[in-house]
Formats: sequence, C-alpha cells, structure tokens
Amino acid sequence: MKLTNFQPIHNRQTQALPHSFKPIVVASSTPRSSAHQPPAGKPKLNLSITSKPNRNSLANAILSGIQLDHSDLDSLACGWRYRSIPVFVFGLEQISYAQANSFGQIHISPKCPTVGNYQGPLWASSDYTAAQKAFPEDELKPCPHCLRHLYSLDIPDLVHKDRFGTVTDIDWLIYARYFASTIFEKYPLFWRNDERPQKVSSLFTASNPKYACSICQCHIKASDWALNPELAERSGLPKEICLLCAERRARAVIIAPPQATLRAAMLRYESLTKQLGSEPQASWAIAEQVVPASWLPLVQKLKTLMGPPKVFQVIAPRVLAVLCWPSMGRAIIADNTKEAKYPPNYSVWRKAQIERELGIS
Repeated sequence: MKLTNFQPIHNRQTQALPHSFKPIVVASSTPRSSAHQPPAGKPKLNLSITSKPNRNSLANAILSGIQLDHSDLDSLACGWRYRSIPVFVFGLEQISYAQANSFGQIHISPKCPTVGNYQGPLWASSDYTAAQKAFPEDELKPCPHCLRHLYSLDIPDLVHKDRFGTVTDIDWLIYARYFASTIFEKYPLFWRNDERPQKVSSLFTASNPKYACSICQCHIKASDWALNPELAERSGLPKEICLLCAERRARAVIIAPPQATLRAAMLRYESLTKQLGSEPQASWAIAEQVVPASWLPLVQKLKTLMGPPKVFQVIAPRVLAVLCWPSMGRAIIADNTKEAKYPPNYSVWRKAQIERELGIS
C-alpha cells in the first residue's frame, strides 16, 4: 500500500475520528504514595488497560470515507474494492479547469472516462449518505456518466431521488449484492456494510426443513435450500426463507458456492412447477425469480438483446442449460458444467464466456 500525503485540504471540515478510534489510557508506572495504597489484606486493583483490536474498525472508517492512492484499490469490471470491501470513489484532484468540482463527484465505475487514466490520491467510501454527511461543504453527487451507468442497470431501489429529480441516495449494499460474485473472491461468505467480509461455516439449515419459504412459498422435501435461521436473522430476514429469496432481500451480501446455489435454484424451480401444475412458458420474469442471484447481471443484459428464455432445460445427457432458447438453438450453461457432447443444432456458451463477450466481467 502506498503512503499518501495526508496534508489538510483547505476549506474543508476535518473529519471526526470514528468512535472506535479512542486513545488507550496507560497507567503510570510511577510509585504512588502510601496514602493512595489499598488497605492491607485487600487485593490490588489492576490499572493496566488491555484493548482488543476491533476487526471492523477499518470497515467503519470506510463508511464515511478514507483517503487512499488509486493504486491501493483493486479495479474490477463493476467497481473498486479495498481490503475485500466494495467501495466507490470521490475526492479526485482537479484534473482540468473544466472539472472544477472534481472533488465532489462520486464515481461508481472504473470505465468512467473521468477516472480511466487517473493516477493520484482519492477518497473511498462504502456508504453514500455517510460520505455526504462527512463532507457537507463539497455537495457530493454522482458524476453524470456513472449515474447513466446506474440507470442502465435497472436495479430496483438502487437510486433514490427527491421530487425535483435530485439523487438523494445510492444504496451501496444493493449494488454490492448485485455484483457480489464479481466483487468477493471467497465463499460461502457474509458481508454487512459496517463489517469486514467473513466466512460462513453453516449456510443452510442443519436438517430438512418442514416449512415453506415465507417469501416465495416454495416447499421442498430436501436439504440445502433453506437459509440458516441465525444467518437470516443477522441479515434482517424472516427465519424461514430459501437461499434465493435471501440473496435478493438481505440487508447484507450472502454468497454460497456456485454449485450449491444452482442446486437450490433448481429445487425452487421444481417447486414452482408443481405449484403451477405445468412447466412455465419462456419468460424473463420467471428467469429473474429462479436463477441464482449471480446470474442476474447477465439476465438484465440479455433482456435488451434477446427474447425470453426457458430455464433449467436438459439439452444433452448431463448437460443442463440454465438459460435456453430451444427455437433458436442457443443455450447458456454454468461454468462448472463438465465437458460433454452438445447437440449439433445448439450454440452453447458458458456463463463466464458470454459475460466476457458482453462486457459484464
């Protein structure tokens, strides 16, 4: 990590240190007078103070914004990451006279032309509202290019505006959840926006649940589809919830191994088929409901290019197409699908391959 010149920025309020950064008081080693000694026979009070480091101190500091060098960040297709935490950036030094308020512009995407070739100090944050409160004089707001990018994603509840059309909030957790499979490298994993990402030891319920999901009402007589109730509670969710509903609704990021998520999605689709009494027709709405959350950016992109697909179609022995267009002979399979002989009338892509071709990853 490069050390940045932490000189004061003129005409800006100095940030207050987070509550977790309190000085540690060390007891004096100078002998006290006998008047201050405890009575004989009484145990002496241990005045030395031990302080356990808080593993979430950095995550809390990032909420309001920390100053870094651009080289400290991991640049991804969907944004930036610092110490495994997804962040947006602002506070760039003025590049030209045409960009007088470059400090106050928030950037979401590394593809933004303003930051494409930028090298220098900047600020990083993981909470839009907290960053605005920390820099009230700078009137932080998304740059026009990044705002158009956010609108193009068409992610529900991501951008909030007032009645005059001014952006009042960007829900960074929703953005991170949408691109979780690109941002986070390990799984199973749990991340909340005031904590460091942490490994999950027990993702699903210990036994076969006897209940239906309280959101989608899927009821499956199998294991490894219902979220661990303790994890659901930590995520602000009902205790009785399936993994797919949890991925989409948690006030946290929950990432399961790809194979486990795909199995849970197939079980949910089978439950939906039983509820309907027949296999659903090709539909983008169905696809958005039943594919793993990691597939949603691809689904959103394909909606602008193709007609609705069918989901979870077997197109050859041991070959399951997650998205399939039978009439067009096109299919997209999971990355971990074993090599097999595909039907001669089909063009088949793996998920990562088509995402690269479409510029998603």
